[in-house]
Amino acid sequence: METTRNVFYAHGFGKVAPWVDLANSEEWDGFGRFTDHLGNPSWIRSFLAHWKLVPSSTKNAPSSKLLKLRRVLRRTAERLAAGRSPSPVDLAKLNHSLNVRVRQKFVQNQNGLRSELIPLRKDWSWVIARIAASLGEMLANREAERIKICANSGCQWVFYDPTKARIKRWCNDKTCGNRARVRRARAAQKRNA
Repeated sequence: METTRNVFYAHGFGKVAPWVDLANSEEWDGFGRFTDHLGNPSWIRSFLAHWKLVPSSTKNAPSSKLLKLRRVLRRTAERLAAGRSPSPVDLAKLNHSLNVRVRQKFVQNQNGLRSELIPLRKDWSWVIARIAASLGEMLANREAERIKICANSGCQWVFYDPTKARIKRWCNDKTCGNRARVRRARAAQKRNA
């Protein structure tokens, strides 16, 4: 049995943003095996702890709301990877999930004062809002063209392409990229045989 740490980190989560992890929580391993991490309380705890999104009560995660948000995030990632904008319907759903009550507060840091929005309640609505906001933050930083879907049809992992030329095709060159090269080599051997 995998430890809590392995459930989250060993599967490649926790590298980009909360919205990417939620979109990838429905995971295909590239060999046809499927895992829905939202059904795993250890994965959810690790996800929340890693992104510092622990609600005041971690009991009874709102599965249906998380599933709906995951579908919206997945569709949005697919559209962005295809060079299209998020659909108006999905934008409306994302905006709805951002609707939590907050107050503004000044916070002192090493660079002086900054303004910060503080939720009135750190509940699951706040967690869902922060996940959705993480997508908005990435889009506001003009990084939409770096959002990709793994070219391995058995994987479909949402990933961030950090390359200067933005030419990365696979979520992981050592796994999905290598599988694609092996398939091409075997196909070439069959043609030449």
